[in-house]
Amino acid sequence: MSGTIYRRGQSWCVGFTVNGRRVRETVGPNKRIAERVLSLRMTQVLENRYFPPNRQLGRMPFKDFAQTYLEREGPLLKSIRTERNRVLAWAREFGNRPLGQITRAEIEAWRRERMSICRPATINRDLSRLRHMLNIAVEWELLEESPMKGMKFLRENNARTRYLSLEECQRLIASCIAPHIRALVTVALHSGMRLGEILNLRRHDLDFASGFILVRDSKNGESRHVPMDATLFALFRAYPHRPSTDLVFSSSSGGHIVDVRTGFQNACKRAGLIDLHFHDLRHTFASQFVMAGGNLFILKSVLGHKNITMTQRYAHLAPTYLIKSIDRMNTLWAGVKPQASTPGILPGPSSVTAASQAAYEDTLAPAQTRDDAGLGI
Repeated sequence: MSGTIYRRGQSWCVGFTVNGRRVRETVGPNKRIAERVLSLRMTQVLENRYFPPNRQLGRMPFKDFAQTYLEREGPLLKSIRTERNRVLAWAREFGNRPLGQITRAEIEAWRRERMSICRPATINRDLSRLRHMLNIAVEWELLEESPMKGMKFLRENNARTRYLSLEECQRLIASCIAPHIRALVTVALHSGMRLGEILNLRRHDLDFASGFILVRDSKNGESRHVPMDATLFALFRAYPHRPSTDLVFSSSSGGHIVDVRTGFQNACKRAGLIDLHFHDLRHTFASQFVMAGGNLFILKSVLGHKNITMTQRYAHLAPTYLIKSIDRMNTLWAGVKPQASTPGILPGPSSVTAASQAAYEDTLAPAQTRDDAGLGI
């Protein structure tokens, strides 16, 4: 068995035979490295450690892969409708191109183009879905390596904290014509729950005895308990229940409600509220909670944040917070009597002149005499 090294264009290639099959491999512009690769391949063949690459690897059209991905991974996705749309968008982007022809350079070019029209968070969510798809392709042995391996996402700015006043909240609720839209808006304003969490609520998640709502499948993958106030307690008690489903809020067929945006946006127009998203109702709950004197750590638990950093965006809405901290310090030191400072402990600035030194000695002599007399010296 023997191998050869030959040049094709600007690259050096190696060729050798394995089990009667001729194998060719492009190495690069360096001949010495090509010689080393050939030596390594010959050793692997002799020791039965060489496995020829799968010639079908990377040849599957992306559109076909996307369809298979949805069939096998779709039921496991959270926010199925949103993520399905992301998968279909990538299928339209790459079409029938083979998986192996998708490069990192074009993905980065797509990102640069989107940065002019989309927020970083939106771009990152789209790229995150593509990265998962390509990783699954590697796992299914359809692709040798993901072109997104090691690719960093954009720095996100989640500074938007649009919230409504209590008067605007009442106006919005009154502007909701459809009963289910009015109910969804009310639950969001009084609980801070995400839209997906509300739509996934089931009857057995409502514990009227304890007054808590169980959110089983939250965004961070952990369940949590959200307290029901009197408004939510009455709403859930009175809301009509369809016998065909255990969903609290369901469509006429008993399935999940699909379209909320249209009804919500129409209600916003009637209420005269602009630039308002449904998720801003969650911000409204949190903001009003803090402005009413609510504790940030309790708010963290109610909202389901994994760390306090996300919750601290609402800290500035509590101007009395720092004032109360100062009051606590005043209370702490209220019973402590001030002590005269000792020059040896707290030295002050020294500015001794001839005149001040003479004056100091004149006052010191009588004082010294009185002290000596008092001590009986």
